Amino acid sequence: MKKEFYKSVSFKLGILSFIILASLFISSFMFNSQIDKLKKQIDYIYFGNYIPVLKLHSIEENYNDLIKCMKTYKKCKRTPFFKSIKKDWDYYNNSYKDIEEKKVLRKIDKSVNNSFTYKTKISQYHKVVKEIEFLKEYEKKVASKKRKEFIKEYSSMKNYLFYNMIALITVSFIFISFIIYSIIKKDNQLKILTKKYAIESITDSMTKLYNRKYFDKIFDNMPFISNQNSWNTAFVMLDIDFFKQYNDTYGHDMGDMTLKAVASSLKSYFDKDYEYVFRLGGEEFGVILFDINEKILKECLKDVNENIQSLNIEHKNSKISNVVTISIGAVIYKPYSYVSCNKLYKIADECLYESKQNGRNQFTIYKEGN
Repeated sequence: MKKEFYKSVSFKLGILSFIILASLFISSFMFNSQIDKLKKQIDYIYFGNYIPVLKLHSIEENYNDLIKCMKTYKKCKRTPFFKSIKKDWDYYNNSYKDIEEKKVLRKIDKSVNNSFTYKTKISQYHKVVKEIEFLKEYEKKVASKKRKEFIKEYSSMKNYLFYNMIALITVSFIFISFIIYSIIKKDNQLKILTKKYAIESITDSMTKLYNRKYFDKIFDNMPFISNQNSWNTAFVMLDIDFFKQYNDTYGHDMGDMTLKAVASSLKSYFDKDYEYVFRLGGEEFGVILFDINEKILKECLKDVNENIQSLNIEHKNSKISNVVTISIGAVIYKPYSYVSCNKLYKIADECLYESKQNGRNQFTIYKEGN
């Protein structure tokens, strides 16, 4: 039965593989066809830049005819010239222009519009004609430059798509093979589930920090790890100030939300390798930091105090602030000092108590001789 099942699955996946690969080849062909069509369309767009050049040529001729008329007749009727020039100029001026073209055009546009008066002299018209001639050459250069850029980009894009399609086909084939292998090796699913349950067993369900059980495991091994690597290791205890009053004022639902917010802040701050954040119970948190010195620890704890305060969680019945704050106690374990875990925990707890006695919303780090 199992052999027949796997044969059936393999056959169906074989058909699926063929369909996927065929679809990829067809998609590749159609995509390349569309790219070629796109090239033709872009060609039309760029060559379309020469249409405005024809308008500029018409404008130039009208200005030259106007100059000739003014030289020939004292009372040259300029209005028909103005209308024709304005019509062609508006068409040109309203056609698509990029930022650089608009900058070039702005000054010339002013000259052209200022020329539509009977006070304008022939010399000014000559000046405008030169500006129109400049625009004609400029448009040709821009159109040529843009098309060259497009051709280069188009070739690059086509090669990119081709190689990506080959990569996609290869990856798809590998992926399909992996699916077949995964089905045959169903025990992989059991491994994934086992790993998931293992993670859940060491995680606090509400805050998503490591739980007390995992803390005990890491903390008990902390001196050994420090000794083996010659690392200074810090153990930090943190407690939300006046949390009972907070729960009494705002309710346990809001209290849970505050615990989550504080936990999230701690987790996002201590997110590097060898940094562990735990919920020890209630409103109390713990942090273990391997390979650290006192200077860096002070900076970290100062940041943590400020970060929690900057959450701006209202706490109107706190005796020290109108927002939620935390008090911190910390101790640094030096390698080969052989201080017991119980003593380290007690020292950190005493430092936390000292922070509370000294006004809260602060940290205290144990120093030898205290």
